[in-house]
Amino acid sequence: MSKKFLIPAVLALAVSTVGSAAVTSVSADKKTSASGGQRSDFALFDGTNADDPDAGAQCGARGAAFTYYIAVSNFSNDTAILRVTYADGDLVRFNIPALSSFSLTQAAGGTADVDDVISVTSETPGALAGSVSALFPPSAKVPRGQNSYCVTLQP
Repeated sequence: MSKKFLIPAVLALAVSTVGSAAVTSVSADKKTSASGGQRSDFALFDGTNADDPDAGAQCGARGAAFTYYIAVSNFSNDTAILRVTYADGDLVRFNIPALSSFSLTQAAGGTADVDDVISVTSETPGALAGSVSALFPPSAKVPRGQNSYCVTLQP
C-alpha cells in the first residue's frame, strides 16, 4: 500500500471515529444536549497576540462534577507558568518548558463555590496559547453569570 493512499485512509478513519462519538456539543440557548447524554464545551485562549491577548479560559458547572482537559503550548524561548485557579482561590502552577506543549485531565465540580469553576491563565505574558474543554453530565447547569460552560477570559 502506498503512502499516498495510506495517509488519506487513516485520516478518513480518524474523522469517522471522532464524528461518531457519543458526546454532543452544548447549545448556549438550550443548555442541554440533543441526546440527553453528556455535554461538552470548550474555550480557546491565545496570550501570544500582543495586539489582542486573551487572559485565559474558564470552565465550570453548577450542581455536578465534571472532567476538564487542558492543552497548551509555550511559544516563548523561556519556561512559562500555567495557572489553574479554582472557585475558592486555590491554585496549581505548572512549568511549561520553552517551545513545548503540555496537556492534562482533571476532575472538578464536586463542591459548590470550591471547585465548580476553574480558570486557566498564564503567569508569563505573551507565552501561552491553548484550549480548555470539559465533559458535563446531563444534570450540570451553566455557571451563574455565564451563557455557556466554558468561556474565553478577556484581560
